[in-house]
Amino acid sequence: MPKKQLPRKVIQQEILWPTPYWYTIVDEFIKHETRVTFNEDMEGWISGQMEEKETIIKSNRGGWQSDLQSPEGVFKPLAKEIDGVCRNINLNVKQLVVTQLWVNVNKKGDWNTIHQHGHYHLSGVYYVKVPKNCGQLVFRDPRPGAIGNTFVNKRFDKGEFRKIHIVEGLLMIWPSFLDHFVEPSQTDEERISISFDVMSR
Repeated sequence: MPKKQLPRKVIQQEILWPTPYWYTIVDEFIKHETRVTFNEDMEGWISGQMEEKETIIKSNRGGWQSDLQSPEGVFKPLAKEIDGVCRNINLNVKQLVVTQLWVNVNKKGDWNTIHQHGHYHLSGVYYVKVPKNCGQLVFRDPRPGAIGNTFVNKRFDKGEFRKIHIVEGLLMIWPSFLDHFVEPSQTDEERISISFDVMSR
């Protein structure tokens, strides 16, 4: 008798607990034909602040970090952009509010240690000035168990860390629990970014 052919097995896959991040390029902050751009305004404002105030030391190793800022005044255009992104990523909440922002300036050899902003809901960064070789933003897998399983981590998750290619005008938002750090800068030019935290109401 001919051998009975077994039905072909169907192997399915589901992804558990993915970690999203959202990003966009704010073109009008980079260049404008008839007026000074947001980035140009911020570079001037930051330069003045650096002359007047000492750095705040948190995750930064070297460089200059501002004290916490409100989403008003010079930061209002950026806060508006952040709000616009948050409204369009469908998180099913009535209101998301930018609670605080701060400026980061790194020069050659400066970097930021691994950290997170876990007691907030969302966090993010906007890039004002990004010279070549100024240090990439790096995220770490937020799952402790996955970090310890190098077999799956290397073959399926592409490793414990993910580097983000940063450019001027890039606005990124991610869950605040996500560990991240900034690589040491290899350039004499300033790398300027604005970090922020968001809460739902």
